[in-house]
Amino acid sequence: MKKEILGKYILQTATPEYAKQEAELQKIVFPTLSEEELMTEAQYKRHIEIFPEGQMIVLDGDRVIAATTTLMQNYHKGHHTFLEISDNLWLGTHDPKADWLYGLDVSVHPDYQGKGIGREIYNARQEVARAMGTKGQMTAGMPIGFDKVKDQMNIAEYCDKLIKGEIIDPTVTAQTKCGFILVEPLFDYLDDPRSGNCSVLMYWPLDPNTKLSENH
Repeated sequence: MKKEILGKYILQTATPEYAKQEAELQKIVFPTLSEEELMTEAQYKRHIEIFPEGQMIVLDGDRVIAATTTLMQNYHKGHHTFLEISDNLWLGTHDPKADWLYGLDVSVHPDYQGKGIGREIYNARQEVARAMGTKGQMTAGMPIGFDKVKDQMNIAEYCDKLIKGEIIDPTVTAQTKCGFILVEPLFDYLDDPRSGNCSVLMYWPLDPNTKLSENH
C-alpha cells in the first residue's frame, strides 16, 4: 500500500529502514507506557517479516510522523493483555487464518495530531482487513481522558460511562467516530497510569450486521 493522504503526506506499508524512527516515535507518543510495552527497532523489523501487509507508516517527506502495528487474531471472550495478544510485541501470535485484524496501536506525532491522520490510518487498516479476507478490525483503545477525572471516579466507573456514551474521551470517542463499536473494558491491559492501566475493547466490522463473537 502506498497513497497520498490529506494532500501532503504518504501512507505506505512499513519498510525496515524506517523501523528506528518508528521506535523513537513510540517513546514520544506514549510517554507513560512502561518500557517493556514500547516497541523496539528490532521488533518493528520482525513485524514486517511476519505480517508485512499489516504494518503501516505515514511520512512527511522522509520523516515518520505516524505508524500502526497490526496482526490477525480471532476473538476470544475473557481478559487478555497487550503483551499477551502481541507475544510480548514480537507478533508470534499472528494467525493468517484468523477472522479479525487486531490493531495494537496507532501513534501520531504530537505535532501532527488533530489533522485527521489517525482516521486515515484506521481507514487504511479497514482496507487491509478486507484484502486479508477478515470480518473487520478489533483494537483496544486507551481511555487517556481518565487521567483528568481520576479524583472523581475509578477506572471501572469511567469506562462504564464511556461505553454508555455519557462522557467523551479524547482517544476512545474519536475511535467510535471512525466506526468502532465499544464492547467492554480490559482492566490491567497495559501498564499506563494515564489510562488507569485499562483499555476498551472495540471492533469495526466490514459488514454492519457482523457481531463480535467466538463463532468463526
